Amino acid sequence: MRVAIALAKDDATRVYPGPFGHAPRYAIYEAGPSGELVLLEIRENPYAKVHGEEKHAKMRELLRDVDLKVGARFGHRGSLGAFPLADRVEVGPVSLEEALARLKERSSA
Repeated sequence: MRVAIALAKDDATRVYPGPFGHAPRYAIYEAGPSGELVLLEIRENPYAKVHGEEKHAKMRELLRDVDLKVGARFGHRGSLGAFPLADRVEVGPVSLEEALARLKERSSA
């Protein structure tokens, strides 16, 4: 399973505090068989400042290889965002370390 975690603009050790689709980049992890998360890449988000309905399709394409999206929050102004509820986890504006710990807890439950 692949996981994308929204990263803060100027601090790669924090989860982006705004809506997931506005994060400037994502840490892409592969979840191993024993629950460990291995960093594969840092992926830039060229659609971070894009608005409107076409953004949802662009975001789904950008993260088509990712099974679970992790961010501080998803959607805004009444929109649920581009990704189904089952494919995402809201963690709030926490450290990357805290987000990873929550994912490990979740996978062991």
